[in-house]
Amino acid sequence: MESDVKKQSDDVLNRYEAVLVAAKLARKINALKLAVKEQLPAEELSRIDHRKVTTIALDELKSGKVKYERKEVAAEESTYDLT
Repeated sequence: MESDVKKQSDDVLNRYEAVLVAAKLARKINALKLAVKEQLPAEELSRIDHRKVTTIALDELKSGKVKYERKEVAAEESTYDLT
């Protein structure tokens, strides 16, 4: 997985951002996969992609299928007052 994340360096700001985008996408893929699985009859379950959702998410991110937008954060929102 680390090598897949390193390949994302051209598309994203840094590897941590790539991990966050892939994790969010993996959660969406998992929800869709579960919804489809509930509706399919047992004999058609072989049609579902049985790869791990994280693998699918990283593949889609690597191939450029995923478009995301970075939100700008105001300066006062990014600082924390812990006193």
